[in-house]
Amino acid sequence: MRTPSRGGRLSDNHQIVSSAAWSIGAGLLGRALGLVATLIFARHLSPDIVGEVAVATIIALTGNWISAWGCGQYVIVHGGEGRPAIFAASLVYLSFGVLVLAGLWLATPVISQLLSAPQLVDYLPGALLGMTIRRMGAIPDKLLARELRFRRIAIATGVGDIAYALVAIVLVSATALGGQSMIVAFIVQSCVITAMLIAGTGLRSWLGPAPVTAQRLRHIFRFGAPVTAEITLSEGARYWDKPLMMRVLGAEAAGTYSLAFSLAHLPALFVGGHVGNVLMPAIVRAQPAQRAPMIVRALALTAVVLCPMAFGLASCAQTLVDALLPPAWAQVAPLLSVMAVTSVLGAGSFMLASFLAALGRNFTLVRIEAISIATLVAALVFLSRWGVVAASFSVGIALIVQFALSASACHRHGLSLRNLGGPLLRVLAACVATVAAVLLLRWQLAPHLQDRKLVLLACEIAMGVVVYAACLYAFGRGLLQDVLRLLSASGKSELQQVSNSFKPAKATHD
Repeated sequence: MRTPSRGGRLSDNHQIVSSAAWSIGAGLLGRALGLVATLIFARHLSPDIVGEVAVATIIALTGNWISAWGCGQYVIVHGGEGRPAIFAASLVYLSFGVLVLAGLWLATPVISQLLSAPQLVDYLPGALLGMTIRRMGAIPDKLLARELRFRRIAIATGVGDIAYALVAIVLVSATALGGQSMIVAFIVQSCVITAMLIAGTGLRSWLGPAPVTAQRLRHIFRFGAPVTAEITLSEGARYWDKPLMMRVLGAEAAGTYSLAFSLAHLPALFVGGHVGNVLMPAIVRAQPAQRAPMIVRALALTAVVLCPMAFGLASCAQTLVDALLPPAWAQVAPLLSVMAVTSVLGAGSFMLASFLAALGRNFTLVRIEAISIATLVAALVFLSRWGVVAASFSVGIALIVQFALSASACHRHGLSLRNLGGPLLRVLAACVATVAAVLLLRWQLAPHLQDRKLVLLACEIAMGVVVYAACLYAFGRGLLQDVLRLLSASGKSELQQVSNSFKPAKATHD
């Protein structure tokens, strides 16, 4: 065991920050192709088919969350205890996965009847197969994260997203598979990601036999219970509204709602999700006194990039849907406008949850997620009587509750968000000016571009980029420079600046 030198700490800083850039870059490419694939799906598939495939995938994901039992997080936190800890966690993870996913496969007819989705029986088995394959790469993923090898993870995820998009586009365009095209593409994606992750670690590093004691298993179960509950509820808060929407308003409403939700949360996935995934191991390694400043600065810098993407998407929603989707999907536009703005809160809550998780406040996270889901379900059921657009406001209501509870819990543990006030006000002012400029441009150009929606969309996007950049340069220049430095992190001077904001702990390394 050794304590890292100053040079080693700088190397970790550089690796963390450059990995964030790699993760965002690979994610942007993969998600961009995924967006293209989604829009092509909409041209070839009806909303009810898309809704049923989405729900089948969510059921498979739910089985994966429930059966994970925090084993991946256990590997990150306790992997330094050697091969017995890693092998025991891998054994528990794989065993629970087989049991739960097989149980869901057997229960497919019952689930289909419960959700009033008769076609679900055609899609759920394939979704469960893809998830089973994907699980084989989960422990290698965490081993790579523990070693700060985020570049490998980013490349594997990006290549998998590309494979999904290409396979899905070809199948849905050139065959009569219909919704099965998306399921086959998901299986291919799982194979690609899993193969690349395992290639990065090998099999022996996590499946090499080692003694498994009852004490180790008890330790894993105690560690995993709150982690699994928190992750299941956290992910469920993002996804379980689609099956509920199908149950309450039918498959067609679930399909349009699912597409709008996917589009609305693309900015949060591009930025907040990738930064949060990289930030979690960094927080674990940091000194306790440094964790709060890391979170506050990450929130401010993420807002600089995420807010204009979300507000811009909301303001361009009508033109985007008119230009890229057939009339059957017209209802996506108002849904997208509602959900895009509120998605910003989801990314913020994710980072605050990383802070609480680093402090071991898993039961606090479970309580927050349980309240958020209860709020979501109650609001969705109540608002659904006025249709799917009204029901979409339930997501925003739940996210507001979640962010408020997370901020309150973090404040009790020394994380004050007071310093975020100034930066956020500047970012929001720039966003308001951007939205106003886009709407004014549409009002002026729409009568002249009725048959050229793509041209109008390009003009709106260009106007939004120019106005936001100009506003941020005028009264938020420091924030803009921070983002550029954080994402580049090149050269000695840049590395030193990154080191000042991301100072890891003087902890021991394996």
